[in-house]
Amino acid sequence: MGGGAGIIVWILFFVVIFYFLAIRPQRRQKQAHASMERMLKKGDEVVTIGGLFGTVSRIGDEWVELEIAKRTKVRFMKRAISSITEISEDDDEDDELIEAADEDVVDVADEDVVDEADEDWVEEDEPTEDVEEDVADADVVDDETTEEEPAAPEAPKA
Repeated sequence: MGGGAGIIVWILFFVVIFYFLAIRPQRRQKQAHASMERMLKKGDEVVTIGGLFGTVSRIGDEWVELEIAKRTKVRFMKRAISSITEISEDDDEDDELIEAADEDVVDVADEDVVDEADEDWVEEDEPTEDVEEDVADADVVDDETTEEEPAAPEAPKA
């Protein structure tokens, strides 16, 4: 009987270890996600489990409508929301830099610069002497074969 009691103790030991390493953390994670779903409100910035960023525009019982771009709305299940995020100030600074770069764009090009670019382009398209010599030195291979193709096998006669 001593051997049977030892096995039961080991089984109980592994069940307790499994509970603390697998079941308990999963329950905590599930509770945290459920509380995050309850905290969702219109205007929140969220990330889906697929990595899509959006702003909550409407909330239903089981779904959330996200605005992912201007006038582009997508509906997701609440369980597909991975986390609530905040827009960092760095993103706003990047937008300002892009706007400043857009203002510096010149609409009308200088005709002399365009003519020089056209001349350079034509020169690059013309083959050079080295290429012509290489083509002349290359062996020409005839694609036609002189061998006859094998005949198809005949069907057996009944």
